[in-house]
Amino acid sequence: MDKLNIAVWDSVGNVMWGVRRWDEWGPAGQQSLLEEDPDARAHAPSFDELFAGYETALHRVSDLAELIAHIEDADFLVLHKVIVPPEVLLRGRRLRLVQHLGLDYRGIPMDAVRRLGIPAAATPLVNYLAVAEHTWALILDRLRVMPQQRAWMQSREYLRRQWGIVPGNRLVRDQTLGLVGFGEIARPVARIARAFGMPVLYWDAVRFEELERQYEVQYADWETLWRTADVISMHLPINSRTQQIVGEREIGWMKRRALFVNTARGKLVDQPALVRALRERRIGGAGLDVFYDEPLPADDPLHELHEDLSYHVTLTPHSAWQGHWTHIRDSLEIWHNVLRVLRGEPVRFAVS
Repeated sequence: MDKLNIAVWDSVGNVMWGVRRWDEWGPAGQQSLLEEDPDARAHAPSFDELFAGYETALHRVSDLAELIAHIEDADFLVLHKVIVPPEVLLRGRRLRLVQHLGLDYRGIPMDAVRRLGIPAAATPLVNYLAVAEHTWALILDRLRVMPQQRAWMQSREYLRRQWGIVPGNRLVRDQTLGLVGFGEIARPVARIARAFGMPVLYWDAVRFEELERQYEVQYADWETLWRTADVISMHLPINSRTQQIVGEREIGWMKRRALFVNTARGKLVDQPALVRALRERRIGGAGLDVFYDEPLPADDPLHELHEDLSYHVTLTPHSAWQGHWTHIRDSLEIWHNVLRVLRGEPVRFAVS
């Protein structure tokens, strides 16, 4: 059998994280996997184990020049969060599959894929879906005042108040959700909002008019979103343009009862400005899974706000991504698609 040449261009690293060798997980990683699945060793195969019956050459490229150097010999091209120019892809005349991790595959030139006459697949990121779920856990935790309700039950406070009535318990459909960014995490967040009948606004550097009807969302300019939304949820990448994109001005625009949720990156936000607004009760609360400095320092003032239920602050330890199994599931879906092609089977999540 001829050697299989596989080119991987992944700006983040998710493609290979879930198919590392068992010893590369380290003792803590192995223990975590085994606690969730006693058969983890069998259910988390490495790349080498998956392709044990094939002679493979795996080329991990880090830029376009490296991709150009390998694409003419590549049988498979695996991508994540990168842009491939059509003239480069058309050099890949041996390609049998273009595989993208994530549903937002705009970096793949589909006209070039069709000219090559090969399949392309875009698999959804379990990692992103897990973060979307966590975002909603933080939203519902605040709107339905779950920490306060738990405290009332534990203290038997409910016996001294009107049974069935908890102050601040809000109906989701009466709130407006504002999504800052409309990428692959924000979209399932919007889909869940639709199930609740919740109006959704979004802002992004790029307007996605073709998706607005599909997700039943409405585009809003930057200031309008911050002034209008009852719940604001962050879904931007961190880069030189977005670092501390949220500051005193944006927080000052928020409604007094509005909830601020961040499951994206802590450095998107001027964290001291957020702390001041929470302390002064100028906004209605926050649900935070990410922080400017991580792990969050033990003496950070956010802890004090989290521990006093009256501030309506919920903190979680950057756990929205769920754990190692999300990386394993993401990686396995990619590499099983490659194996399907080798076996002559249809790929999953085909987009061409």
